Amino acid sequence: MMRLRDTIKAFSLRQITRAQMPQLDALKNTCARFEVATSRIEHYAERLERIVRLLQSRRASLLERRDIRFATAAIGNSDLLGEAEVAEILAEIERRHSVPLCRATFNALLASYRSEWLRLRLTAFLSRHLSALQLQVRQFCDHSQILNGEGRLQELASGLACSNNIAHFCLSKNITSSILASNYGTELKIAALRKAVQSEDKDSVRNFLNWIFSTINGTPIGEYYEAMLAPFETVSPPPEVQKLIIEKAVEKFRDPRIYSWPGLRGTDGQVRRDRCIATIRRWLSIEYLDLFIRIIESTAVDRQFQPRKAFWLKYFERDKITDVTLILASDADRAAREARSRETRTEYMKWSKLNAALPDQSVLLMRLGDLIIAEWSHSGALRFWMATNEAAPEFHLPEYLGHQLRQGSLKIKVGNELREAIIHHENRQWMRWASNAISHYTGVSV
Repeated sequence: MMRLRDTIKAFSLRQITRAQMPQLDALKNTCARFEVATSRIEHYAERLERIVRLLQSRRASLLERRDIRFATAAIGNSDLLGEAEVAEILAEIERRHSVPLCRATFNALLASYRSEWLRLRLTAFLSRHLSALQLQVRQFCDHSQILNGEGRLQELASGLACSNNIAHFCLSKNITSSILASNYGTELKIAALRKAVQSEDKDSVRNFLNWIFSTINGTPIGEYYEAMLAPFETVSPPPEVQKLIIEKAVEKFRDPRIYSWPGLRGTDGQVRRDRCIATIRRWLSIEYLDLFIRIIESTAVDRQFQPRKAFWLKYFERDKITDVTLILASDADRAAREARSRETRTEYMKWSKLNAALPDQSVLLMRLGDLIIAEWSHSGALRFWMATNEAAPEFHLPEYLGHQLRQGSLKIKVGNELREAIIHHENRQWMRWASNAISHYTGVSV
């Protein structure tokens, strides 16, 4: 598969018309090899089905040793092997007194560790045949107590999370790269990650995050973001550690306000996922609020913006703001880039472009319940829309025109009048009008 992908990438479309035969032949040959590999996969499926039929008819004794080994390797990786089939495999291995097959069973345990019933079945079997395992594996079993229920996984995870030399720690506990690559290794790394992010030492957190994800290609399973975020549902980590977690989470799972994150296992998986998403969205939103304030302070003369931050922060911290888009005109965009360049670990900060507006203007677009709010910098005022209104601005567009963030807004009660916007007067009465409008349209008061 890798060779097919690499060959296709190397194949220039310009050269199709030139009909360069060597490249065409290379592509053809690679496709042919891929076709053979596909047929082999189908052959493997047929082979496993044949083995399963013999297991189900209680004729495992007719299987060759290589077939038993093949079936053992499929434990936890194929739906064809249920509890009855696994029991037949283990009984046949025990009947044959085969040391190599016992060792293959240990690999099956590592591969299927996340399945409770398989873990219990395989650990019971291996406990009876511990002497058949290699010395290094027996030493690992002693360190981890993997054959005794859940063993010392949490204890090992704590040691791993606190270690200043991860490679040395793994070596001392006989935790090999193949163990780390298994399902057991996944459980160990997730448990260690949950403990590591709670450290106040930003350097150790950074090193651990880099190590954890260094061997994971593509999008990791959801339990990784849960390990990073669940400990902070009610309390935040130190700011520098929080930035590291945000950066790594967005790097691996992308911005949760735009992309859907993987689900979590368990009957309460959706609830746990929602809590994690709420945590990182709150962190991201507060980061954008802070950047918005810094930008307009650097591009404006007056100092009305700290009161704005104090006002909105109450809503952000109580998870009332569910979506945010920062929209910047040219001067504000330049100020944002400068602000981001002065800080490390802020590459995840993205914003949209504001056209048809003054170059120093910026807008913080927020969603609070069913209310859409555009907080303009300078004298741009504060505007509101119901989310169901066709004129309400959309979130996360690459570009906006100024009038899209003004037209069709609600008329808001300001004093004894109805106005299309609330001006940020220095007497700060705008706060009362804004909070009244939010409470009226959403029922939210802070």
